[in-house]
Amino acid sequence: EEKVYGGTERKVQKVLRSFSQTDRNFGVILSGRKGIGKSLFARLLAVHANRIGLPLLLVTAYYPGIANFLSSIEQEVIVLFDEFEKTFTSKGESTPQEELLPLFDGLDGGKKLFVVTCNEVNKLNSYLLNRPGRFHYHFILSAPSHDEIREYMTDKLEEQYHHLIKKIINFSVSAELTYDILRAIAFELNNGYSLEETLADLNISKESIPRFDAVLEFKDGTKAISSDEKMDLYSEDEVQHWFYVQTGKKNKYVRLDFRPCDIIFDTDHANIMLNPDKATRYVDEDDFDLKDESDKAYYDYLCNAPIANIRFTRRVASPMMKYAV
Repeated sequence: EEKVYGGTERKVQKVLRSFSQTDRNFGVILSGRKGIGKSLFARLLAVHANRIGLPLLLVTAYYPGIANFLSSIEQEVIVLFDEFEKTFTSKGESTPQEELLPLFDGLDGGKKLFVVTCNEVNKLNSYLLNRPGRFHYHFILSAPSHDEIREYMTDKLEEQYHHLIKKIINFSVSAELTYDILRAIAFELNNGYSLEETLADLNISKESIPRFDAVLEFKDGTKAISSDEKMDLYSEDEVQHWFYVQTGKKNKYVRLDFRPCDIIFDTDHANIMLNPDKATRYVDEDDFDLKDESDKAYYDYLCNAPIANIRFTRRVASPMMKYAV
């Protein structure tokens, strides 16, 4: 009966619709870190499938001959392998995942919906990935978006704590939050504990310090760029970021000294902004020939040109990059 957030409901309906339109076995991989929503997806799929007469078999252990047993089932059924990469791990000469390949291929002529959940895709047999004929869908479940966090916390937090939602969203920029974590945060806040104490005491941790690309834009439209810089958004210690301006001859550099904690999140959180007044500018004169008139003029420009804005965008690797061999 609990409200389902994000796109899970739509994807569940997509799976069942596609399965109903095929005449052979059909497979779905659900991957993502623990607590991200794989079990919820599977439960919701089972509930909807039950309503249309599809029973569910839950496979939680490997036994020799299990592929033959599953193949012998004649009726349409959902077979869910939970934490597949752990349950069906290779041991010695035994290769449980490979033993199931003929089953997934549907060589028995039946029609079953196979659902595999896994936390570590790199531990799946390579013949399961990039093979839509075996597993038609691979849903990589990711952390809730900022809008989903806002919706969830608005529902779960008592109204007197709604002013903390923006801070929680800000925290999600440097730590990947799951619904399990959001549920725990809401529980603590509703019991009157501060957000700072909650984040310090809960069994959660920040990711490694995130990396950012940044753009320093002057009011005349000139842009200086900083790429792939680490930055702890909650640090009060001053950091130095070098921005380069592409010129016809040699790149010129501007350094900004600032405290990451002074950064402000914009409304859609696609970028985070730093007020130019919160940064100290430095240009190294050794990069210029100050006896050259044009070089001197450019040095003065970089030292004094009004800054329109400073924008940072977090670098987020493609989820599939984690699984590249």
